[in-house]
Formats: sequence, C-alpha cells, structure tokens
Amino acid sequence: MPELTDRDKSILNAIIREYVETGEPVGSRIISRKYLYTLSPATVRNVMADLEDMGLLYQPHVSAGRIPTPEGFRRYLSDMEVKALPKVEKTMISRQMSHGTGDVHDTLRKASLLLSKISQNASIIILPRIDPFFFKRIDFVRLDDTRIMVVLVSRAGMVYNNIVSGEDMPQNKLDQYANYLNERYADLTIHEMRDRLIREMSSEKARFDSIVGQALDLGMTALNAVQDVSDIVIQGKETVFNKPDVADLDRLRDIVNAFEDKGRIIRILNRVLEMPGVSVLLGEEMEHIGMDNFSMVASGYCRRNIPVGSLGVIGPIRMDYSRMIPLVGYMARVLSEFLEDM
Repeated sequence: MPELTDRDKSILNAIIREYVETGEPVGSRIISRKYLYTLSPATVRNVMADLEDMGLLYQPHVSAGRIPTPEGFRRYLSDMEVKALPKVEKTMISRQMSHGTGDVHDTLRKASLLLSKISQNASIIILPRIDPFFFKRIDFVRLDDTRIMVVLVSRAGMVYNNIVSGEDMPQNKLDQYANYLNERYADLTIHEMRDRLIREMSSEKARFDSIVGQALDLGMTALNAVQDVSDIVIQGKETVFNKPDVADLDRLRDIVNAFEDKGRIIRILNRVLEMPGVSVLLGEEMEHIGMDNFSMVASGYCRRNIPVGSLGVIGPIRMDYSRMIPLVGYMARVLSEFLEDM
C-alpha cells in the first residue's frame, strides 16, 4: 500500500469525520468548505480519486461522493489520537458500578447495559473464565436416567452449570460425592482443584475406595464440562436495528441472525481476549457474520493480571471511534478493578 502524504491523510480524515456524522457519501465541496478551506474542490476531488485507487474510498454511484472502505477506516484509526474518556462519563460509570449486590453476574450485566446506553450501540460481554476463581462448592442433581446437572459455585459468586451424562446413580450417592469434593477442595482455585483431582485420581485411595474414585471421576467430568461454557450478555440490539445503516429487510435479517449466532460472536471476542489494549475489528475481521458494514470495538478484562473475559460494542462501521475506544477501555479497567477487589 502506497504511503499517504500529509494532504492525503488530512482529506481522508475529513471524509471519515463527515461520513461518521452524516452517514452520506461525501463530496469534494463539503470537504473544501467545512474542513480544508485552503484547498479547492478540484484539488480535493483529485486526491479523492487517488484514495479510491488505493482502495481507501469507493463511490457508490457515478454522481455521488465517496464513502470510506474498511481499509480507509484502518488507515484513519492508525493515525487517530485516542483521548481520555470525558470526566462526566467516567463519573457516571463509577457511580453506577459502585451500587450493586457484589454478585459478579449482576455486575457484568449492569456493565453491559451501561455500555450500550452510553455508546448508543449494542454491547457484548463474555462472562469470566472459571479457572482463576476460587472454588466454593459443587452440587450434582439427577435429572433422569442418563443426565446429571452440575452446579459449580465460585467464592466470588459466579455460578456455572452444565449437564453431563452419567450412569443411573441415586441422588443420595450424588450428594455424597459432592460433599466429599466440597470438603476436600474448598478455597482452591479451579485450576488448583483440577491439578489436585488429576493427582488424586491415580492414588491408592482412589483405586481402592469406590466412593472416592467415583467422586473424583465425577468432579473431573464436571470441571471439564463447565470449563468450556461461555456465557454471553448482549444489550441494546434494538439500537443497531434502528440505525439508518439498516435500511432494508435483508440487512435486518442478516443482523438478527448474526446476534443469534452467539458461538461466532464469542469466537470473535476471544480473539481479542489476550491482545493488549482495545482492538477494532472491521469488515472481514467480523468473520462475515452478516455485519460487513459494521465493526466491533473490544477489549479483554482481567483478574490478577490474567485475562478472564472480554467486552465490546458493535455498531455501524461509521461509529465514532474517538468515543468508543476510550469508553470500552475504561469499562474494561473498571471491571478488572471490580474483580480484583472481590
């Protein structure tokens, strides 16, 4: 890709700012009159043609102005100066997040709702991974002849449940296995619990004591089941449906289907989980989930400097990144601090 001159960058940035504001193709006259009054419309028009040849702009109709491509937005973002979130929004987030029950699920759902409200876009939060949290208790509930529901509670109040297959053990036996695990493993991290289970499953006691062996086997099955469960909170989908960018039923149908495909959204967010700072995904980086003209601004959040979950906002590709990037970054820091203080 050819290097851009300072004039190229100024014109590209002005086009993107105008497109973000209006959502309409941008002509050379508006750039000359509103942003770069020292340049004539003819000069701006020539540069716009060059930017189009570079793949940074495109012209939807012969007589229309230009619209930035995803690559044009990437160039814009690479030079954009990210400012701090305004103090009023920091205060709003801090005040709202400080009033809560202390329950992790409730706090994260509140964060998602607040993120959608401030951004005026859809917000998405993946609830924390289980490994860094401390084990509090586990319960097994017999559902039928072949299925057992596992309910695992962390000391931080996170509740993970899943259904596993299991032979027809009576409920009183399941309670006995759960009591054994709760007495032996309380106050270990889930990661430590898994390591100890692996060691003890090969011990003499596990081989000769059927209760111990069954409890350890069921405990390992339970941990494996809940480890891969990702819960996702989506708020504000209606804000996306009401955007002028969603102008026809086919586009609306694609976006509805994209939000329903939670597995793919989780996969996208997991890509940014261990990336430093805030990431912006544009165009094909959204994995063609029906949102080619949309983008995601996302970040991981941590506990004890270990990435445990991720959050982001989804909106039109013409979203105001100068607001969204610091907003998502600040919310990620607030959630990390909340988890650290638990």
